[in-house]
Amino acid sequence: MLETNPPKGLRDFFPRDLLLRDRVFSAWRSAAELHGFLRYEAPVVESYELLARKAGEEITDQIYVFQDKSGRKLALRPEVTPSLVRMLSAGAGQHLFPAKWWTIAQCFRYEKMGKGRRREHYQWNLDIVGAASILAEAWILHAAVTALGRLGLGSDDIHVHVNHRQLLAQALHELGVPEDGHPAIFLILDKKDKIPEPALVEMLLGAGMAAPLCRRLLEMMRIGSLDELQASPLGQSAPAGQLYQLFAMAKSLEFDKFLSFDFGIVRGLAYYTGVIFEAYDVPRKFRAVFGGGRYDTLFQRLAGTDRPAVGLGFGDVVIGEILASRAGFTVPALAVDVCVGSFDESLTVDAFRVASQLQQRGIKVDLAVAVDKPRKFFAYASKRGAALAVFVGPDEIQRQSVMLRNMQSREQREVAIAELGANVLQELKGRGEG
Repeated sequence: MLETNPPKGLRDFFPRDLLLRDRVFSAWRSAAELHGFLRYEAPVVESYELLARKAGEEITDQIYVFQDKSGRKLALRPEVTPSLVRMLSAGAGQHLFPAKWWTIAQCFRYEKMGKGRRREHYQWNLDIVGAASILAEAWILHAAVTALGRLGLGSDDIHVHVNHRQLLAQALHELGVPEDGHPAIFLILDKKDKIPEPALVEMLLGAGMAAPLCRRLLEMMRIGSLDELQASPLGQSAPAGQLYQLFAMAKSLEFDKFLSFDFGIVRGLAYYTGVIFEAYDVPRKFRAVFGGGRYDTLFQRLAGTDRPAVGLGFGDVVIGEILASRAGFTVPALAVDVCVGSFDESLTVDAFRVASQLQQRGIKVDLAVAVDKPRKFFAYASKRGAALAVFVGPDEIQRQSVMLRNMQSREQREVAIAELGANVLQELKGRGEG
């Protein structure tokens, strides 16, 4: 028997599912273009070496790896940032820097599934490469907030939690944790919202931290506002100064209501070097909506070129779940403007010609390819959500006319084929104004 489910963790997108996905994609695209980003695309398959060299952490174990027929070790990308580095490093003299690039990439990770987590997802990536200014972070966050607005979400729905990786590093330094031990601690701290605190402490102890230092670290990570940060020993540090500057820019750009400082934000990927951020729904019922930050050393590590960079990854799974959970949420109907059908086989060419003439006027038309009686045709047109139905019958075609039915009012009239396009456009306009 045929297995009707897709491979575990992967998704089928039926026509109705794509309506929601396309709505999200449209918001991403328009926000990126409004902010001057250029679109790029990279292959979903990359060399394993590129992905593994960059990962160096938990994500390495989640990569789908395989060999091609020539024995090359390849992988399905778990994220798109390494591909961006590769592409911008190829013929770098041809690219304009700072480079503002965006893409919507399908990514794969073999990981434990749960609410808001699949083994395959689409991700909107925004990156600014070649700019060290904090303005790059502000511009990317402004683009993300713009996309949220186009999805009908405001600061009461989504909040962006902001931290600085060097602030965390400085805290660990003051606690006596050597720098080479920071990556392991960061990975543990990144799990703090997923596991109970006693288990987190056990992991920190296992990483070599003394119990008193674990308590002090967790207390520091409870700092939850800029005022609290400013009053702390870390409040006058250079990383703190960058955060103050970012929040001031957000205020001047009028999206500061979306942002809050959160010392508990860590971001698990090892390559982050500066400001980091994660967005969540305000009630915290879901996983992170998007996340990102500054990664100033990645180009040097992968390509030997010093290029500061900041990026954002915004997945489709969680935002889809949030939108679907909202009161009054509905997916639009799978509708067309007009359905065209014919009485019998001898009239199919005439029906085809009528449909084509309507399409040439920009009207969305579904031609009923199965010839049937009027009652069944109109039932089909109703299920397709058509505003209007055009039926080609033998008597009408002799008069070079067709029957035009308004599917909502059920009123119908005979219309000359030469005048059909204008009549359909007028009916559709009236329906839209109503």
